[in-house]
Amino acid sequence: MQKKHICFVVPNYPTQNDPVYTFVRELVCSIAEQGYPCSVIAPQSLTKKLLKKKSARPQYWLDYIKEGVWVDVYQPRVLSFSNLKIFGRNLSALLAQKAVIRVFSKMRPRPDIIYAHFWHSGVTAGIISKMYKIPFFVATGESKIWVESLFTRKTIRKSLADINGVICVSTKNLDESTELKLAPRNKMIVIPNAIDPEKFYKIDKREIRNKLGFSADDFIVSFMGSFDQRKGILRLSEAAKQVDQTKAIYIGSGELKPTGDEIVFIGKLPHDQICEYLNCADVFVLPTLAEGCSNAILEAMACGLPIISSELSFNDDILNDLYAIRVDSMDILAIAEAIRILKNDDNRRKKMAASALEQSQEYHINDRAEKILRFINNSINDEKEVQDDNQEIN
Repeated sequence: MQKKHICFVVPNYPTQNDPVYTFVRELVCSIAEQGYPCSVIAPQSLTKKLLKKKSARPQYWLDYIKEGVWVDVYQPRVLSFSNLKIFGRNLSALLAQKAVIRVFSKMRPRPDIIYAHFWHSGVTAGIISKMYKIPFFVATGESKIWVESLFTRKTIRKSLADINGVICVSTKNLDESTELKLAPRNKMIVIPNAIDPEKFYKIDKREIRNKLGFSADDFIVSFMGSFDQRKGILRLSEAAKQVDQTKAIYIGSGELKPTGDEIVFIGKLPHDQICEYLNCADVFVLPTLAEGCSNAILEAMACGLPIISSELSFNDDILNDLYAIRVDSMDILAIAEAIRILKNDDNRRKKMAASALEQSQEYHINDRAEKILRFINNSINDEKEVQDDNQEIN
């Protein structure tokens, strides 16, 4: 049976020099490698390019996956205007939506399925689905679902009325989507995020510390994410300062930049170097306040790191006490105490590290892709059976 062409509608897409939304590309790659024709529509903001003094990307390019496997990437250029609204609709979202619909109308051959990442992309996918009578799916992984800030409730309800299925990265996302009445609960499934084990894996700590110039004897905590209030980098910095002889690796960038003697590395890294720096650490700490399902935590687990992170529900699907200490992310003393516990208990830390590494095997990107494809195909088949039954009745 010929495999269906899937078109991914996403807010952004990574390149080698601009590693944004890398988790989207990993899923696209895995599905493409399984023989499904794949294309991507990811509008690019000209306004942001100008402000950041970056050159615009091509509006169409080919993403090389492996020998014989390519993905068509369409990146129409749009203007963005922050939160400017017209008749209750966000102008930037409206312009991006029109650009996506315009690109899709010109695609040949036309895709068979639309897979929209995040609910606001799902609204656009729903419109396209109605225009061309093709099934559409939404992947929800927002730290907080914010589609209602972009579109009117009437537009959302009408666009999503015939949704075929929803892939939620966490039970938290499923519950929030249900509460907002974005789709029926029986059309949703929870499939957590995943990692590529060829990119994130265990490395001998002494060897990699020697390679990167870190002391073999230091106790090092690591952090990865945006340097902002939500992710909690300054809360971690304050906590680390309270634990004697603790060093820190801060991977990322943003407006809030910690300073202090504990820092042995701070800054952005190419995606292919992150694994090495994570492996230099003894513990991974992410005192985040909101997530869908944290890719950073899963990547740290794949590098064999015990986790210190939030006690909030978004971590329920991926963390347990065999390899994680969960704390109030706003409580700096609690974060410091969790770090102190693992620093002073080498045996517990090693057991948790081994458990984290073992559990990470459950989050393989190819397994996730297969689960998503199975859900998509089953949902389409179920819908077809219902339609056939209705035709027989009539």
